[in-house]
Amino acid sequence: MTTKEKELDTTGLLPPFQGEKKVEIIETPDTTMVTIILHEEDHTMGNSLKHILCSMPDVEFCGYNVPHPLEDKILLRVQTKNGVPARRILVDAFNHLETIFTQIGKMFETAYAKK
Repeated sequence: MTTKEKELDTTGLLPPFQGEKKVEIIETPDTTMVTIILHEEDHTMGNSLKHILCSMPDVEFCGYNVPHPLEDKILLRVQTKNGVPARRILVDAFNHLETIFTQIGKMFETAYAKK
């Protein structure tokens, strides 16, 4: 695993993927910008990540799109302030999202057990 791959290691943060790669990184020489493709994901993941990233103080821009309704993937682009590595911010956002989804799962299980 290369240094860049270690910086964006999403093992355990995303659901199991059936294809070759769950996350594709579109390389640029600028470390403050990263564009990724998340396969087998939709607006749920895209909008959740965008919301978290936009609330982070070091993020200048974040946006996502679904290239086509029949394609099972999203493109996500993050631009950070000068000197802040975009990959680190993205990993932080994945970790934050995992915490939120775990909490939602626990709340659901608790509410379901009460019925």
